Amino acid sequence: MPESAAPPRADRAVFGVVFLMLFAFSYSEQLVSELFPSSGDDGHMAWRITVIAVDAVVLGVVGLMKRAVTRADGDVPRLWGWWWTGVVILIGVDALRLIHLESIRVDVLTATVYAAAMGATMAVSLNADPLTLFSSARRVALPVDWARVRAIVPLVVGAWLCYLAASAYVDFFDVDTARALDPAIEAQVSDLTVSEQMSVLSQLCQGAISPVFFQQVVGVIPVLLLALGVEFNYFRRTLTDAAQRAVTAATVTVLAAGLVGALSTLPWDGQGCGDVLSGWHEYFAFLLAVQAVFTGLATLVWLLVASTPDDAAGTGPVNRDAAAGG
Repeated sequence: MPESAAPPRADRAVFGVVFLMLFAFSYSEQLVSELFPSSGDDGHMAWRITVIAVDAVVLGVVGLMKRAVTRADGDVPRLWGWWWTGVVILIGVDALRLIHLESIRVDVLTATVYAAAMGATMAVSLNADPLTLFSSARRVALPVDWARVRAIVPLVVGAWLCYLAASAYVDFFDVDTARALDPAIEAQVSDLTVSEQMSVLSQLCQGAISPVFFQQVVGVIPVLLLALGVEFNYFRRTLTDAAQRAVTAATVTVLAAGLVGALSTLPWDGQGCGDVLSGWHEYFAFLLAVQAVFTGLATLVWLLVASTPDDAAGTGPVNRDAAAGG
């Protein structure tokens, strides 16, 4: 059965793989940290174990969806070696983070390994051989695999830079900046004249991220959407295969979420007590904005550098036996 005529259940499995890996898995650490804030070594350990448990559940569900995608392709079970390798690496990195390692190099290394393993796991869960990214012979032998792997590359790049942004937010920005007055200082300020109060309050509280950043993002993301939709015919060319449709929907969702996150910060100017974003609001808006901008840029660059006409590499017959999977 052609991919474009795949049954609805298979389409749901494909969409589930992409959205679970990109959002539920990638943001599990941030969501758990906000839902279950912790302090001290014991709290840190319990919080990290919760992240590992959540990630394991998400990967288990993705594994079930991989079976559904394989059956819809009419294929024999394949690439499970790749899948388990990706899962072991992802859970291993989660476990490594149980140890406090304060180093920028370690953060960059773990983010890079994590993103690569996440991308490989997503690819094989879509029943696609990730080695097609590096082998022209495999791309010729496995055109459907190549179309699916090619489609997810910009999402993986955007996720990787989002991981780096999460580390940078903690390492380089003043996340402990005062966002509200404590009672003692508030009492002292209340004794000042109105003009003095305004001057003091404008200096005491501020956010960790400059409001100018979010203002610029609000202007950049719509331009990226227009460039993708009009100049490159991105949305028309990526609707033939279920995986391509899922990635297209995920790309638009990432860009829209980043735009909404940036827009949600505009009512606050980031200066002065009572006019500063809360920590969680600023953090998630920053991550969504970074992921959206770099996913859009990566998609544009990837279309220019590595795009192949769909009739040559995305809709041809599947030749699974030409290159054996793991």
